[in-house]
Amino acid sequence: MTALTQQLLEQKRQRRQTLAQLSFPEKVRIVEKLRDASKRMAQAGRRQGLR
Repeated sequence: MTALTQQLLEQKRQRRQTLAQLSFPEKVRIVEKLRDASKRMAQAGRRQGLR
């Protein structure tokens, strides 16, 4: 495994630990924010003639 791969895996592990420590309402807020961003991207794509 390369040093870069190891670094990326460690960062992913740290991110998961940080997210696991958040309260449930905070996790819901993050998911809602991601959902809203996804909807905005889909709408922008439709306006530009993309799928």
